[in-house]
Amino acid sequence: MTTDLFSEPDFDAMQVARLTADLKAEARHMGREEARFLVDAYYMMQKDRIAAGNQVSAGEKQDTPPMPLVVWLGNHLEAIEKRIKGLLDTYAQASPVGQWSLSVCGIGPVISAGLLAHIDIAQAPTVGHIWRFAGLDPSQRWLGKEGAKDRVQETLGRTTGSASDVDVAMVAGAVGRRPENLQHLLQIGGKAGEPMAMTVANLVKVGAKRPWNADLKTLCWKIGESFVKVSGNEADVYGHIYAERKTQEEERNAAGLFADQAAAALEAKSYRKDTTAKKCYEQGILPPGHIHARAKRYAVKLFLAHWHHVAYECEYGVAPPKPYVIEHLGHAHYVKPPGWPMAA
Repeated sequence: MTTDLFSEPDFDAMQVARLTADLKAEARHMGREEARFLVDAYYMMQKDRIAAGNQVSAGEKQDTPPMPLVVWLGNHLEAIEKRIKGLLDTYAQASPVGQWSLSVCGIGPVISAGLLAHIDIAQAPTVGHIWRFAGLDPSQRWLGKEGAKDRVQETLGRTTGSASDVDVAMVAGAVGRRPENLQHLLQIGGKAGEPMAMTVANLVKVGAKRPWNADLKTLCWKIGESFVKVSGNEADVYGHIYAERKTQEEERNAAGLFADQAAAALEAKSYRKDTTAKKCYEQGILPPGHIHARAKRYAVKLFLAHWHHVAYECEYGVAPPKPYVIEHLGHAHYVKPPGWPMAA
């Protein structure tokens, strides 16, 4: 957009600047709920600002009349967007965990603040808890209302009535939840956050909820995309890990090691004949997009493991327990978070 942001006569630039200055000190100590709201607001304004810019560009290409009001809106959105980003940077910088995140190539203030806002290390004794909360555990399934209803009723052998005599762990296993998570949902799922009565209907209700945080999952997708973009940067770490993993996945795919997954994908969904995905699955291999997503997910999960290490050490003063696959299953040695501990 070419219009000067502060040339608009009805736009008080100093008022916005003062607002940011007044709130910057507060940003260091804002609550996680407020930080989550600001992260969401940032992405919404970014989306609207891009849409406004596209509208103006399309009009210029088609020689339509100028759109001064759309330009005005886009410029104002951009101004507020930058100020929100500044507040989130202050919030992230106030935490050693946020400072470490900001030191990672590809991770900026909004993502750093978003991770702090969404993840409570007190609720995540292992990185597996974060992976599940972010929807990165492939064993998780969102059953929905009908799926949860079938699982719960099959487990209990009845469709209605009290469930006060029921073992919550048994129901949790049936709906693919951790017992403590299902119990937590029962404790806060009533009106105004009150505990819910132990009934078959309420067990179905909580079992039908999405088993991950949708906003955090979106944030992790953005992290993966960012790692792909910075993979050519010499200062990058996780983008290089993505690229290396992608090469490994491509080699394994070409060797037919994912044939079972390809067959399962064909069975689970119908594909049009002319799609690349269907052609690949029929050949017993995964399509390029699937390989790309797997490599991204690997890099993001490693980054989250490092984020968990830093957050756990900051909270408890000791390193976290090693991941289960390393401690018990003999997988590769654990890679410590790059750049941690940070220099004073």
